[in-house]
Amino acid sequence: MIFETILDDLIPYNKDYKEALYNLKEKSPGVQKSNSGGWHSENILNLMSFTSLKRVIQYTIQKENLLNNVDFHSMWGNINPTSSWNERHNHSGYALSGCYYIQIGFTAGNFLIEEDDDYFNLPSTTEIVPETGMLILFDAEYYHSVNTNLSNYDRISIAFNIGKK
Repeated sequence: MIFETILDDLIPYNKDYKEALYNLKEKSPGVQKSNSGGWHSENILNLMSFTSLKRVIQYTIQKENLLNNVDFHSMWGNINPTSSWNERHNHSGYALSGCYYIQIGFTAGNFLIEEDDDYFNLPSTTEIVPETGMLILFDAEYYHSVNTNLSNYDRISIAFNIGKK
């Protein structure tokens, strides 16, 4: 399952989310996960700055009947400058993973998701061109990556895991 939508109601809050992430980046070197050249925050799930984002994501998941119990497990910010990318990885053990785009340049890197629901066929890859305000949700078992940021702007997003399998 792959779901994408633009969360128009959240776009006015992107400035606040962006400012909160840059403030966190000033205070913390972040952690190394799939990020190559970019910054990945520690868990921001319990920070008040992102409460509105969590509520809208929860509402969207329930409205679209994607998952019965929306229980956030983790949430982190990503700031990927020019020439950075995210390597292929998955989030096994969770029901859903997702990403919300706060700032994205035209050539800031497409989001690639490998759907692998059929053991008899090779995975199919879906390539999504992210936009500011876009929410992407997908099965956490799916491998995914983000292409190199070729724009002159930081690619800024918030990613998360929901539910245990």
